[in-house]
Amino acid sequence: MGKQKLWWENIPAQIGGDLNSINVGTIGGGARNVNIAAGQNIQQTIQDILGAPTPDDKKTIEKQVADLNSALDKLRGQVDANTAKMAEFQIKLLGGELTKTDEKETPSATTITSVGDWLMDNVPQIAEAVVGLFATPAVGKVIGKAGEVAIKWVRQRFGGANAPA
Repeated sequence: MGKQKLWWENIPAQIGGDLNSINVGTIGGGARNVNIAAGQNIQQTIQDILGAPTPDDKKTIEKQVADLNSALDKLRGQVDANTAKMAEFQIKLLGGELTKTDEKETPSATTITSVGDWLMDNVPQIAEAVVGLFATPAVGKVIGKAGEVAIKWVRQRFGGANAPA
């Protein structure tokens, strides 16, 4: 029996849609740091693979974030106190973005990827818990909402069949 594929391994390499027909819109005067998925069918592709969002997704993600905090707590005394404190803050920030499960909420790809990188680079002892969090299908749905940048980051950071060489 083979290993089950991770959600990001099931997404086609190009999910950005027809780049020759990118939709352009005005967000508002002076808008900055807005995450926009340039392309079509990103959210639909994620839903086709992982299913539509459910009311339980947020609880599932909250449990995974709690597991990540528990993994960090087990390192008390083994990790520099300042690093541990910063990791607590980063996990809280990540949890805030990943629990944006309501259709009216848009998670920040920049925050998700920056925090994910920080945790993996600065507290590698919890890497397994970080990967476990991102491998959760409910988190995959949020990553899909965050857009193509976040999906590409997951593939590059955690690997997979469609990860760039």
